[in-house]
Amino acid sequence: MSTTFLKALIIVGAVLYYAAFATSFSNKKQIKTLSDVFWGLGFAISISIVINNWVVNGYVPFVSMFQVLTFLGTCYTPIYLYFSFARNGKWMRPYFMFAPAFIMTGLCFMDANSAWEYPPALQSPWFVPHVLMYMISYTLGFVAFLICVMSLFAKKKEDRLRLEEGAYDCICIVFPFMTFGMFFGAIWANEIWGHFWSWDTKESWSLVTWLTYMLYLHFRRHKSTKKYAKYVAMIGFVGIIITFFFVNMMNSTGSHTYSV
Repeated sequence: MSTTFLKALIIVGAVLYYAAFATSFSNKKQIKTLSDVFWGLGFAISISIVINNWVVNGYVPFVSMFQVLTFLGTCYTPIYLYFSFARNGKWMRPYFMFAPAFIMTGLCFMDANSAWEYPPALQSPWFVPHVLMYMISYTLGFVAFLICVMSLFAKKKEDRLRLEEGAYDCICIVFPFMTFGMFFGAIWANEIWGHFWSWDTKESWSLVTWLTYMLYLHFRRHKSTKKYAKYVAMIGFVGIIITFFFVNMMNSTGSHTYSV
């Protein structure tokens, strides 16, 4: 795909996700069906971009920020299906539609160059599981953040409690996947650089984020702190944003500079 065509696809995909989100609130069956169609088409476009990135480079497209974000946008639909069928999470539908729409909007302002150098440090069997674990945790971290924000505006107690329980369900998955992501990253670092941890900027912020979500889980367990847990969850998502975006934007030195 040419860069221009890829950019056009991203814009169309974002519009489709937003359309799915906007029509998901209707109670009419026909509109709900139309929402599913918009969502399916948006997901198909996301998948096609990931496949293009994979084919162009010949490796799993997890190297550049553009590649990772396009893959991140595809994670929401399959994870929603899990929540819908396994955790009675159909009510979370709008959040799983808005999140990829927001991500694809960001992609519209990025360099849509699919080709990227594959650094030797990334050519490890631990690289893909390391990134994949974090992508799943970041996906649900964003959804949990959106749900926590909405809980601040819930007027009825039962609505607020349902939202808080939904965020808790998400973070109960965020934390173990983030833990495995950090674990696989440590093994990979030891294999490539001879040490498990280097305290570079990205590693330090990933640890801060992990500790914040651990604090959230502790806040949820105690009656005296439970009402503050959602604020900790939102701070955890801020940690994700800093780790995932701002560290790269600062062009900080360290083992993760290849990901800029």
